Amino acid sequence: MDGASARWQPAGTMVRRGDAAFAPDWARTLIDPQAFAHEQRCLAYAWTFLGFTTDLAQDGDWFRASLATRSVFVQRFGAELKGFENVCAHRFYPLRTKDKGNGPIVCGFHHWRYDNDGAAIGIPKCQENFGTVARALGARLKPIEVATCGTLVFGRFPAPEKRCSLADFLGPGFPILETLSRSTHKPLALSHELAANWKLGLQITFDDYHTVAVHPTTFGKTGYLDREKLTYARFGAHSALVNSDRPQVFEKISAACADGSFRPTCYCILQILPNFLVALFRSDGDIFQCCIQQFVPVAHDRSLLHAWVYPAPFPVEGPWHARLWRHASDPVRNRLVLRYSRRVIREDNTICEGIQAVAHQIERAPYLAALEKRIGWFEQSCRQLVAEGESILARTAPG
Repeated sequence: MDGASARWQPAGTMVRRGDAAFAPDWARTLIDPQAFAHEQRCLAYAWTFLGFTTDLAQDGDWFRASLATRSVFVQRFGAELKGFENVCAHRFYPLRTKDKGNGPIVCGFHHWRYDNDGAAIGIPKCQENFGTVARALGARLKPIEVATCGTLVFGRFPAPEKRCSLADFLGPGFPILETLSRSTHKPLALSHELAANWKLGLQITFDDYHTVAVHPTTFGKTGYLDREKLTYARFGAHSALVNSDRPQVFEKISAACADGSFRPTCYCILQILPNFLVALFRSDGDIFQCCIQQFVPVAHDRSLLHAWVYPAPFPVEGPWHARLWRHASDPVRNRLVLRYSRRVIREDNTICEGIQAVAHQIERAPYLAALEKRIGWFEQSCRQLVAEGESILARTAPG
């Protein structure tokens, strides 16, 4: 998958019905637990957002996360971040039972202790119970690959062959995410349970056709998006929306972020497969905010939505009183933005849960409007990531 290539298209360009973007059985993972489980096994090999480096500031800091429905944790060991599946090699008890913390890797079931490579180095009464010393037993945690982009931590399960780096996977989106994630403010967080498949949650974020019907008092009638100036960019597996009709605007934003000259002037949103997005939007005059969202798969008909809101990490231009006003008003503004975001998210969730309720009746591909074309892109890219995972599974299968 070429993460460096991008295609820019005006949002209003007419598109085909969308049927070709969807597999004939595209809705199967919404209703079939086995199909969902297979999909997640394959997506475990794709770079997936796990958390923030700000939660790993000190030696020994760790956080727990979900990678394609598997519990994992990432921990700082000196200057290095490492990740492991959150399952003890002995009797499979979870090693991390809280969301975050600090300390050595010690299982709470039998006090097995592991080093920074995931090897069991301390086993109570090992000689007596196993007839050998701990290191000779060879028990190890299953590792995950970890990489960062700014303050964002991504992970994936390893494969036998060399694959693309996180920077290659994100392509021109890498410098943008790196820039937008470097906030000096602690994000305000919220979480929602969604009684729907994770892909339905993602699909509605690609949909610029529903705002008036679904968000009449929040987003739809504000005039925030000028539909004559929406530009869509597709880069690698991912896509973006920019509220601008300048030629190659996404490429220019990426270049400006790379050289440190970028300053926001319009709304934009990056959707990073498989389940992550970041939005940059104007909240007050020339003041911009960022919102990160992640749809975490739990079951074929259930997911978790995590969101984080924080001031966009750009200096305030203008006189001293403008900078003072920004500093004084940020806490209030952040909470107002969080409240607004929670309301919009709930409105979207109602739609997703409605589709999930009738998912067993879906027998064909949808009709995609011009303002829904990124949904087709998402389906195509997701199928490709699953196919890549299937290839890895086939090569690593026993026998």
